[in-house]
Amino acid sequence: MSAEFHQCTPLIPARQSYFARYCKKHTNGTWGVVDVSLENLFPYPQVQFRRRPSGCVIQEVGNRGSKVTWIEHVEVDNKSLHPLFRPIVSSGFAFSAKRWIATINRHCQWLTTSMARTAPTTDGVLIPQEGRGSLLKLAEKMTKNFFNNINSCSENVWSGLPQNFAAQDVRLRYGNILKVPGKPSGNIVIFTTSIQIPVPMEVLFDFLRHERTRNRWDLLSNQRHVRELVYVSNGENPGNRVSIMQVNSSPNKIEILYLQESYTDETGSYIVYAPMDIMAMSKILNGGNPKFVSILPSGFSIMPDKAPGQGDGAGGSILTLAFQSVDRLSNKEYMRPSTLKIIDAILSTTVASIKDAMLFGIR
Repeated sequence: MSAEFHQCTPLIPARQSYFARYCKKHTNGTWGVVDVSLENLFPYPQVQFRRRPSGCVIQEVGNRGSKVTWIEHVEVDNKSLHPLFRPIVSSGFAFSAKRWIATINRHCQWLTTSMARTAPTTDGVLIPQEGRGSLLKLAEKMTKNFFNNINSCSENVWSGLPQNFAAQDVRLRYGNILKVPGKPSGNIVIFTTSIQIPVPMEVLFDFLRHERTRNRWDLLSNQRHVRELVYVSNGENPGNRVSIMQVNSSPNKIEILYLQESYTDETGSYIVYAPMDIMAMSKILNGGNPKFVSILPSGFSIMPDKAPGQGDGAGGSILTLAFQSVDRLSNKEYMRPSTLKIIDAILSTTVASIKDAMLFGIR
């Protein structure tokens, strides 16, 4: 098998591996899954990562549950790491066994939520099961799109912003062409940057996900009223949810409708959102097919700036911001100066707003 292992930023290089996987049932109710790299047997150019015997033991427990024990044993060259991410990656935490367990747990929670018969909204209203299923599938599509867009996989070719701009460590690239019926097609521009903020991960997560503070960092929601219309919980943490946010410029005028998914665990957090057409959202809530909905996700990924127990003092956060926009005049060979200025303005303004809110206590 071959695989690439990613984090939600282009500043952490992807880990490419060519490995064998062995699966075996040991006893009744116990299975083992083990991976090991094959580069020593079949020479592979520029090996920077080897997967030593790694994998998991799965044991059946009561109430149709499972106990999963995961082991990660890797050999990796971290010379090309960005200084911002060096502590969290070099410690092993960024690609740790805990991350695998957290991913499995998140998927199980999603399955439980999608199969639930009822799910209350903010006001106690029920979303029909068919509509809830479509909403969750659309949120999953949005979040996968976001993760695929901002990682450092071999298909994502990133470039930097020229040095005369204010925003630092910006990466940008063109994505696929967006085609919407009745509108001219255009190239998608994806741009991202990462910053360190000296506040705990959970504080930053709650600030960015909550409707009451959205207008303090979201340029499109500035000075407007934001309301969470409905939500579907995903797990025990109240911040783990799929929400529909409504932005009003006046009591009777809806400016923007957002679909948002937020999730947090001990290994990291994310908040992903995308503007939605009101008619498209109405169809989704009535059980419409999310495959036919065009969506441009933006959002945030949050990691701790050091592994738990590493160093003295309270830990802070590393925030990765990523946005998408449609540019109908530029292309992969030429990006207009006006597009670069817009990218710089969006990132610089959003970063400044978040830093001001966090560092000066505006929660």
